[in-house]
Amino acid sequence: MRLRALVLAAALLLLSAGLALAQTIPFNLLATENGSSATVPNNATINVNSPQGAGVTVDVKATYVGNVPATVPAAPTLFGSTSFSVTIDGTLPLVLNQGDSLTMHVTFRPTNSSAANAQLTLLFTQPATSSSGTVTTVQGAILLAFQGTSPQFVLSYILQANNNTVALPSTGGTLLFLPTQINTTAQANLNISNTGSGAGQVTAITLPAGPAFKAQGLPLFPVTIGTGQTLQLLVLYNPTAVQTDNDQIQITYQNGTTATVSLQGSGTAASFTYSYIQGGQSTVVKPNQTIPLPDTNVGDTSSLIISVQNTGNATGTVNSVSISGQGFQLSGTLPLFPQTLKQGDTFTFSISFTPTVAGTAQGELVIGGDVFNLSGKGLGPKLAFSYISSAGTVTLPPATAVVFTPTAVGQSEKVTFVVTNSGTLTATVSNIGISTANSPFSVSELAALPLSLAAGQSSQFTITFTPTTTGFVNGTLVLDTNNVALIGSGTTPPPLPSYTLQGPSGNTAPFTQPSVSLTLSSPYSLDLTGTLTLTSSGSFVTDPNVVFSTGGRTVNFAIPANSTSANFANQGPQIFLQTGTVAETVTLTPTFSTAGGVDVTPASPETLQFSIPSEAPVLLNVQVTNQAASSFTLLVTGYATTRALNSVNVTFTPAAGFNIRTSSATIDVSQVSNTWFQSTASESFGGQFEITIPFTLTGPAPAVGRTLLQTLASVAATVTNAIGTSNSLQANVQ
Repeated sequence: MRLRALVLAAALLLLSAGLALAQTIPFNLLATENGSSATVPNNATINVNSPQGAGVTVDVKATYVGNVPATVPAAPTLFGSTSFSVTIDGTLPLVLNQGDSLTMHVTFRPTNSSAANAQLTLLFTQPATSSSGTVTTVQGAILLAFQGTSPQFVLSYILQANNNTVALPSTGGTLLFLPTQINTTAQANLNISNTGSGAGQVTAITLPAGPAFKAQGLPLFPVTIGTGQTLQLLVLYNPTAVQTDNDQIQITYQNGTTATVSLQGSGTAASFTYSYIQGGQSTVVKPNQTIPLPDTNVGDTSSLIISVQNTGNATGTVNSVSISGQGFQLSGTLPLFPQTLKQGDTFTFSISFTPTVAGTAQGELVIGGDVFNLSGKGLGPKLAFSYISSAGTVTLPPATAVVFTPTAVGQSEKVTFVVTNSGTLTATVSNIGISTANSPFSVSELAALPLSLAAGQSSQFTITFTPTTTGFVNGTLVLDTNNVALIGSGTTPPPLPSYTLQGPSGNTAPFTQPSVSLTLSSPYSLDLTGTLTLTSSGSFVTDPNVVFSTGGRTVNFAIPANSTSANFANQGPQIFLQTGTVAETVTLTPTFSTAGGVDVTPASPETLQFSIPSEAPVLLNVQVTNQAASSFTLLVTGYATTRALNSVNVTFTPAAGFNIRTSSATIDVSQVSNTWFQSTASESFGGQFEITIPFTLTGPAPAVGRTLLQTLASVAATVTNAIGTSNSLQANVQ
């Protein structure tokens, strides 16, 4: 018993030594930049950003929180980039008492846009007293890393007429448009790019005075441009006369520097005549009129030629041609743009129409600054969708989804879905279904697939929504390549019936394994899953051995729909638990949810509670070990629900024909009991204990060839605590 106490004391000293090593610097550090402050730990990295030629200062305030005065003997040092510098307030050396502070000013003034790094070190000393009373000086250091970044802005522009990128000097330059036909619009993208190591700001952009030049895409200022990012402005040039137009855009950066981009363009006058050629016949068309393409089967392609001729009296330029609208596209080999046409010159290109659905399609053709409407009719099947619910008949579109009435979890809501062929040819639907498995949506009452619908014909089927969870649920109905969104919402399922937890109650014996069962008062309509959780509390430490037979303090159970008994861990309607060896109260609390995860646990769930009482110790085993001629060891094991022992009572029974002078002994184990039960190591054993008592026999030899140990037949033991005396167990010596 004495040896175990010494071992525990040594372990405590090692733990204390470990805690003494886990120290931090006795300073609280507060970093402030531009009025914004933040607490930083020692060894932190502080990021700063500044334009070239400017500077930014971080004030680091170090407040001393130590108990003895500290001395800062010298100024802080910076190792790394020369873009960083540091000063410190006050006259060195500085002596700091608890609550005093010092401030260091770290300035970053970059000379280029590369990232810069520096390490700040401020040494300090403190007196320290060793365990022997010797006063020594301990040195520490405030360590902070600084990482500086700086923006670098470059300018460029892209003419949309030829998609060429032109670099500009950083202070500005000239954005030169190609000659542009009057009353048309040419476009260019002006790029402000940050190629530096850190973010930078553009604080203002002065737009052109107009009217020939305009700029779009102006952000709110100031605008931050991250490293590697670009702010792009769209510059529009719309000449109204045959002349050279000039204007400018001025860009202001955060450090006050500016860049001026001059804008220059020239207007030209020309008159363009447009025509479309189909089947060898040419038809003149004017801007804003419609160019009709032939009726075309879905999936097939028809085309025609567009001719552009300069019928004016000056050279004209067509900067671009574009087309939009479903099924319409530019085809064949396109001419290179810009197209410059002298008087009488012509260029041509082709457009095609490939309808993907039946019906009339609309598009738009833009030639330079002139706009033409496009029209074509697709021949083929076209599916239209609608559904019928309690709200009436709803057409898709304009409705964007099939919407179901809110439905309780486990219940169902149905709608009738209608498919109509509104095209010109027979439609075939080969596949109809829900896109995901185990969806709360399902289809039924389908006609035989593939489904064939003549023009104007309809078919219908049923979509059923059976939610498994509360809240909104999305799904997708698939009809070949057509996807229809499904939206439903599950509402709270029916309340759970009352239930009964059967098992131990009142005072329950320690070190036993009672069983627990759970039964609903009436069947529930949905599959249920749940968890039974065991908690314990008392005046002593919690016994970790109070667990379910499956291990741990939780066990899962399931109750199939329309039944009442819980099946625990797939083992049956009962689960066993260990009651442990510590006096405490044990509470069992169940939770319930549907198979879809909806919690149906009552707001105040019924629990099962029982107590392990405080009682006299219980002996489990008494054993004689380490027998020698005149000595032996008595090993006593058992448990005490109060985690306390007072004494061990030992009774000796002599062997036949022998008498012994001492027939009993009482050993005080209260101190050693307190040491054990108050240790961390004992907590995993609950109230269990093991007592080892060595005995040495003295007296005259009993006879020749006989030992003192042979005078004993058996030893019996009991253990006591404040509540009472344990049961008695006996061990044979021989």
